Amino acid sequence: MRNIIFLIVVLQSMLTFSQIQQYFFVEDVDAVEYLNLKICIGENGETVSVTETPEGTTYKNKVVIQQIIEYRKEFDFLEGSKFSNTCFDQSFSIVNSKYQSLEPINTDCIADFEKGRYSYIDPDYQDVKIKRRKRRQIEKTKDSKSVYKIDWISPCNYVLTYLKIEEPEYQYLIGQKIDVNIIDVLENGNYIYFSNLSDRTYVFGEIKKL
Repeated sequence: MRNIIFLIVVLQSMLTFSQIQQYFFVEDVDAVEYLNLKICIGENGETVSVTETPEGTTYKNKVVIQQIIEYRKEFDFLEGSKFSNTCFDQSFSIVNSKYQSLEPINTDCIADFEKGRYSYIDPDYQDVKIKRRKRRQIEKTKDSKSVYKIDWISPCNYVLTYLKIEEPEYQYLIGQKIDVNIIDVLENGNYIYFSNLSDRTYVFGEIKKL
């Protein structure tokens, strides 16, 4: 029950923010797990339904999942929004509470993360193939490709700058920066990161070196 109560406190505090929170801290995951929800919006921008998408979800605690569903139901879009009369998927990271302070736990980055091939653990991005050289990172799927400049501030901190994006709807991101901090290196060689895109999008995730 302890982790459920903790999550309720976090949810209540987040309702004061205009941006929907993308991650939640609990104590029943080892590192990071993922929850995917299907959100349906009505004609006037109101949230009509929120349901779990099992194929995009790795987190198993149904009680906490229901709490997050109820949290997400609190948010509506403005009338006339482009999301009116549509349904879309939204992903959330479920993060071990030991990472809440953002302080590094194990920053043994001597595994040389500056080069090699990588993949995301998040089910939504498992088809993304990452190829990293010291100054470039390329992310590819069968339908798209993105190119970043990568600047290493320290062995556990790097900044990605968008250089090329094939999808027209994301062209506005070119030139914007993602600050990535490696806050834990796991025994299996994966690393946990916290990223910040232009001080507006914050993400916890896990990356595997292939």
